[in-house]
Amino acid sequence: MYVREEWVKKTEFFPQSTSEVLAMVVKRVKEVLGGGKLPIVVFDLDSTLFNVSKRSYEILREWLGHPEAKTFQETLESLKDLNHTEMRYSLQDLWDQRKIPHEKAPFEKHFKHAKDFWRKRFFSNEYLKHDEPTEGAADFVKKIYEMGAKVVYLTGRDVPLMSFGTFDQLKMHGLPIEADRSRLILKPKRQVDDLDFKTQAAKTIMGWGEVVASFENEPKNLVAMAGVFGPTVMNVFIQTVSSDHPAPAGKGIYRIDGFN
Repeated sequence: MYVREEWVKKTEFFPQSTSEVLAMVVKRVKEVLGGGKLPIVVFDLDSTLFNVSKRSYEILREWLGHPEAKTFQETLESLKDLNHTEMRYSLQDLWDQRKIPHEKAPFEKHFKHAKDFWRKRFFSNEYLKHDEPTEGAADFVKKIYEMGAKVVYLTGRDVPLMSFGTFDQLKMHGLPIEADRSRLILKPKRQVDDLDFKTQAAKTIMGWGEVVASFENEPKNLVAMAGVFGPTVMNVFIQTVSSDHPAPAGKGIYRIDGFN
């Protein structure tokens, strides 16, 4: 089992470039349509179709102005010149990057307060408006949809806390959502494990048509879903940011760094 950079090193990727991989997806969509079948392309949302760094940044910036946070002067001083481009997968990643202590007193109290404040807001409808589409993502999704593919958004976001905001977000950025060949799949509740949820959803999606490709930034989800979809599907890793959850090395995986 490997984490982040080590997983990338141990995984066997196909040699194609980003542009070549995207061109292959388009070609396969055409081929499936030509065979009279419905092509399906599956997309994760956070850190795949959408860059979530501004969401985290705006929440943290709000925390920096919180009356209780102002008692944590050492931490505030370390974050006063923060830029949204520095945001990583988690606050712990940011704290480590900025070399801010978070395990020993009194810093552990600072970090817990910030993390609780962030978590409550990050997984909510309200702050999704700060997300920005990954460069080229909206155009690519619209292109394959207009060709005739079914677009499936398979996300670890949940129905109770994030469904309305997600729907509005997709609509705001012009991504197909109010259409017959589009489907948004969210977890029924926050506590459901992402890996189990996506693995089971992948099995369901297989019954809707011919899955051409699946795009995912999280190694553990990608590998598990690739096991369901099989080698005939283009299982694509988008190398943005990911959690530190370990995953087995992948084989027969495509890799892109964006949608351009």
